[in-house]
Amino acid sequence: MQPIYDDDIGVQAIPAPEGAHAGTFALKTRNQTLVHVPFLGDYEGGGDNFRLVTRTWDEGAGVYLQESQLCGGYNFEVAGVVTEAPQSTYRAVPQSPPEEVLIDHEVGSYGATGHLQLWALRDLPDPYATPLPTTKEEAAAAPWDQRIHDMDGDENPAMTLFVSGAVEGEVYAFQRKTVELEGVILGPDHAVGLAHNSNEALTVAANNPLVDRQSEGSSEPHPDATRSFFEEVRIADGADCDEVMRASEDGTLPELPPF
Repeated sequence: MQPIYDDDIGVQAIPAPEGAHAGTFALKTRNQTLVHVPFLGDYEGGGDNFRLVTRTWDEGAGVYLQESQLCGGYNFEVAGVVTEAPQSTYRAVPQSPPEEVLIDHEVGSYGATGHLQLWALRDLPDPYATPLPTTKEEAAAAPWDQRIHDMDGDENPAMTLFVSGAVEGEVYAFQRKTVELEGVILGPDHAVGLAHNSNEALTVAANNPLVDRQSEGSSEPHPDATRSFFEEVRIADGADCDEVMRASEDGTLPELPPF
């Protein structure tokens, strides 16, 4: 069979032998959105995540099983405002449940499912599907007053996000995020493609009413799907999150899209 050419990203796959994508990888995912800011219009938003991925090959099932840990990231400026979590908060997000990667080694296609991030959420009956609160009042009532927790340990509710720029302050919020990936492998050490992100979040409190109102804008995926992408590169077995972040800083995981 001929290697796959992905029409969505314009990249030709480089096939690799079965099991060749086991090991340790640094993974960058971008979530590009359109943010609808009241009275101001639409702005591009989103941000980047960086993960440490450890993957094994299940020969009997013909799939890779992987564990991934969030190591860091950042959000883009929207309408002169940046809303950001400290890097320590990224690393406090619990490790995702086990994920699966399906690679067709003959043609070089790549797909990853199951990645989950729970920011300031715990003990959900179904971590992926339990409906989340949609109002501050619901979030403050049982059982959510126990399921939404002080993840960063700063004695503020949920997680603390710092707002800077045109307005200043802190917002306290929770988030559930899932990510699915589809693309191509480029040999045994590299993969690129599209990232499909879903985000459910709610601000439960703020220390400045102006900041709280700023957070009320809604967002949706960017209409150009190629703006949300992933890139994955092999790093040394036994590497940690510090090595992942170095890969994001030294150009191993470049800032520009890989296609």
